[in-house]
Formats: sequence, structure tokens, C-alpha cells
Amino acid sequence: RPHALPHRCLTAMAFDIALSSLNRNIAAESKFAGSDFVGNPTRVAKLCEALRANDKVTSLSLAGSGLTDAAVQQVVAALATGALPALARLDLRDNGALGPQADAVLHGLRRLRPGVEIMHGNSVLGADGSNDAFACSRELIEGLTAWPLPDLLIKAGSNDMRCPVCSCAEALKQGLITSGGNQYRCLEGCGSHFLHSIGTADLTLIGNRRKPPKPGGVEV
Repeated sequence: RPHALPHRCLTAMAFDIALSSLNRNIAAESKFAGSDFVGNPTRVAKLCEALRANDKVTSLSLAGSGLTDAAVQQVVAALATGALPALARLDLRDNGALGPQADAVLHGLRRLRPGVEIMHGNSVLGADGSNDAFACSRELIEGLTAWPLPDLLIKAGSNDMRCPVCSCAEALKQGLITSGGNQYRCLEGCGSHFLHSIGTADLTLIGNRRKPPKPGGVEV
């Protein structure tokens, strides 16, 4: 009776077949299920190289492929710098090892590639950006979690911003001015601190739930 192939052989075969299809740059859909990227940085590097050279794929499925936070960061870095220009759908479901770091970089990818529908965990972020459940439900990470400024404006033509953490009715209060940008605080709600960095259109969380801001600035 023939012996079953070892798991590592099966995952290597699944990866090689999917990578070969991606490298041929013909098919509109690419699937890497069963490729098992866990602990295999060489596969991740080959994947990203192939993504940069492909301009045909509109749907990329990395569902059930054993992705880690580090692997997702590399894939997002490739997509954020022009890889797969025709991409309309990215499926990252059924990757149990993903954590808050992956959530943070995928939120950034949403802003950089608004035309891409991202499927991750139990959330589907539409290509029109209308589903904010993904952004609101993710774990908040100081220095990483950020929100687009236009999404926070209380009303058009005003510079007043709502708190993206607790969404209280009162506008954020401008606080410290630092060399890196302007800081804001939610005084009436959760007490979180934020930074609008110079030259960006994002508001980044720097202190969550009544933690004091980082020192080094002039109170205004």
C-alpha cells in the first residue's frame, strides 16, 4: 500500500503549483490555500516577488495558507507599492495566527488601495470603504492604529474632529505641538491621545484610555 506524502511535501506542492500559475501572469484568480507560510520566509519572499511581476490577477486568495503577521506585513508592503495593479479582492480568512499587527497594516492598505475588497476574519471591507466594522473592531495599537482625517471631521468645512475610539459628541482638543506634528486628546470621553504627523492625512493613536501623552512639546 503506498504511503501518504508528508505534510511538508503536500504544502510544498500546493505552493509550487499556485506560484507557477501566478508567475505565468495569465489567470485572473490566484489561490494559495494549503501553502503553509508559517516558518517559511522563503515562500513569502517568492510570493511577494511574483506579486510585483503580475498585472493580471484580480482576485488573490491567501485563505487557509498559514499566514503570520510578519507575512501579511510583507504582502501588504508589496501591494502598497504597486504589486497586482488589477487586484480587486484579497481573501485572508482562515489564518488563525494573525493578530493585531496584521489588522493594523490591513487598515492601512484599505486607505492606500481603496478599490480592493479585503476579507479578513469575520469582516469584509467593501471596495467602497463603506464597512467600518473592520476598523472599529480591531485591537487598538499605540503608534500603529490610525484613521483618515476626512473620516473624523464632525462636519464639512470644519477642522473639528470626533474621537475615533469612543465617538463621543465633543470634538477632540488640540494639545501639544511637537516636532513631529500636532497632538489631540479626547477630554470628554475615553481620554485617548492622538498625533497628526506633519505631511500625513492620518490621525494616529499614541495613548489609549487616559494614558498621558509622550513628553516633549509645548502646551497650547
